[in-house]
Order: sequence, then structure tokens, then C-alpha cells
Amino acid sequence: MATKRRELDNTGLRLSYVGFGTSPLSNVFGRVSPAVVVVAVRHALDLGINFFDTFPYYRGGSARQVPQGDRGAARGGRRLHQVRALRRRFDFSAERVSHGVNESLARLNLDYVNILYCHDIEFAPFVDQER
Repeated sequence: MATKRRELDNTGLRLSYVGFGTSPLSNVFGRVSPAVVVVAVRHALDLGINFFDTFPYYRGGSARQVPQGDRGAARGGRRLHQVRALRRRFDFSAERVSHGVNESLARLNLDYVNILYCHDIEFAPFVDQER
């Protein structure tokens, strides 16, 4: 059973109608074993979901949505189109955003993300200065 996909504006990316939010995988709502994380991600991919919403600071900044040894294994070598939400203390400076992206790439064992999504930017103290 594959989920339907649609093009995201004029990006050329065809994303699944259904996304996969990863907060439950980081023990936010209760303990989740690494094996369950791998099974959940693989099942989502098998269903055709290719839109994963991740956040780097679950669990007090030590989030591992996919366990260290299983980051690539959970995906089975498949590429994920990811929406990234950067929210660390509402610091949207170019330096912090760049650093946050690099941290997330290392944490998720990826070379790049397809989409960078800044969440709650309206709360940034310098929002009028954004370019």
C-alpha cells in the first residue's frame, strides 16, 4: 500500500500526503526501544511515506530519533525527504541555523536535507531584521 504523493510547489519534490512526525520516537511520550524506532521508520518507508519531520532537541538536546547504530539501517539505504524544524531558544541567526543544520546532518547520518523549515520564527527577538 503506497501513499499518494504531490509536488511541493515548484520544488520538484514529490512528498507523501502523510508525513511522519518523529517526536514519539524520542521518548517524549514514554519509553520507546531502539528496535521499535527502526521498525516504525521502516514501516513508514514501506508505506511510501517520504516526509519526515524531525526536531534536534527532544530529550533535552540529546535526541536520537533513529538510534546511533541504526541510523542508516532504519532507512535501509533509502533517502528521506525531510522537513527540519529549528527551534533552539528561538535563535535564528545565520550562524546558529547553519550550526543546527550541520548537527542534524551528523545526528541523522545524512549528507543534506531537502527542505529547511524554521518553526515559531515569529518569536525571534530580531524577526524584523530577518532577510
